[in-house]
Amino acid sequence: MITIKDVAKKAGVSVTTVSRVLNNSSHPISPETRQRVLEAVAELGFLPNAAARSLQLQETKTIGLMLPDIANPYYPGIVRGIEDVAHEEGYTIILCNTDRSRERTSKYLRVLREKRVDGIIFTGGGVVEDASHDRFFWREEIPTVVIGKHPADFPSVQIDNVGAAKRAVAHLIASGHRHIACITGPEASTTSRDRLKGYREALEEAGLDYHPGLVVTGDFSPAGGYGAVQRLLGQPGLKFTALFTHNDLMAVGALKALADHGLSVPWDVAVVGFDDIPLASYVLPRLTTVAVPVYDLGLTAMRLLRDLLQGREVAPVTTLTTELVVRESA
Repeated sequence: MITIKDVAKKAGVSVTTVSRVLNNSSHPISPETRQRVLEAVAELGFLPNAAARSLQLQETKTIGLMLPDIANPYYPGIVRGIEDVAHEEGYTIILCNTDRSRERTSKYLRVLREKRVDGIIFTGGGVVEDASHDRFFWREEIPTVVIGKHPADFPSVQIDNVGAAKRAVAHLIASGHRHIACITGPEASTTSRDRLKGYREALEEAGLDYHPGLVVTGDFSPAGGYGAVQRLLGQPGLKFTALFTHNDLMAVGALKALADHGLSVPWDVAVVGFDDIPLASYVLPRLTTVAVPVYDLGLTAMRLLRDLLQGREVAPVTTLTTELVVRESA
């Protein structure tokens, strides 16, 4: 392994001089000496010790990214937005998939502390709630930004889930539907709670009664959507002509379940999803859904974290807009 001593020997200078060149020290070094050191570094392929440099510079140029479900196609767009800004600013992302597990969240937080990351981005309010149980995380006061609604005192980037869900259900009501079922996400999800609130507000404003039997819980997965429709159709005498799901993956599962029961979309049951993942444009019928600006969520979150790390003040909440994309399913 090539060491700093090898570089110093080849360049004909001291180890201290090599260190000053690599760390851009303000100590005066002649241009000729600096060039000789850099040429020796390039020729030998020397890589400075990142851990040692981070201790000296008080930064590691690394960011921890906590995801609740890496398999969900909603998240790659967010990660891409974060990564694009991080790359421009010279940061490396350490990705941690929590699987919505409090135990995993605490484990990853310990790892990120040990790695001395400069900051952390959380995606999903549920992940923040899990992190809130980690007393060491709060004590460290690591600069943190959250994507989504959360109870913690961190800057956040979010969308108006209540308003977006309300518009989606209002679209179904405007199309003549009066019996609208709803598949929620996990009860612990702040996102799901807000979307259920929007569903109920849309019904109330239209003068329609809320029927608890029309609301079933899913888990944000296609299987969860499929099983939820099975439970809805299994209730004797239950009638619904439209379905609002809290994400597109559950809508995809719902489409399959409805088809397996011989029901046509949108003629027998209209379906509206949430997120506008790429798959929404390719299922048959194409899915009407709420488009979330996932790339911009990630982009904005990383820019906020960058500003925090540079000592700038940032807004406590940044809200991005959504759009209802009407396709053939409703």
